[in-house]
Amino acid sequence: MGRRRGHGEGSIHLRSDGRWCAIVDLGRDTTGKRRRKYLYGKTRKEVADQLKVLHNDQAGGMNVTTDRQTVKTFLARWLTEVAAHRNKLRTWEGYQRIVELYLNPYLGRVLLTKLGPEHVQRMINALVTKGWHRTRYAIFGQSCAAH
Repeated sequence: MGRRRGHGEGSIHLRSDGRWCAIVDLGRDTTGKRRRKYLYGKTRKEVADQLKVLHNDQAGGMNVTTDRQTVKTFLARWLTEVAAHRNKLRTWEGYQRIVELYLNPYLGRVLLTKLGPEHVQRMINALVTKGWHRTRYAIFGQSCAAH
């Protein structure tokens, strides 16, 4: 008989449509609602491998939230839970300004799982069109002299 999985490790089962499914508990969100991630595959091994990759990503500090998270919600959480505790106040304020002025207006509605280089390039092109000059304002560097 196989070993039992521990709390939070996920479960694997065969669905009625013939596909294998793994369910991983991601804890609860800010409203107390339970969050889960579902992984699907044709074989049990395929789903178990996906589950192993997910656990490795999670252990490495990667955000493995559900697929419906936008860049805006991710950045809001990052600002309050990560950046606020790792940085001094002025640095955090600079990050917040960059998020509000540059990132959210152009990337905020994009799903985090769908974010790609083409989105970032579109944002940079739009900023350059509005008069932003990459060599003068280093929004991804150490300072933000734009405002």
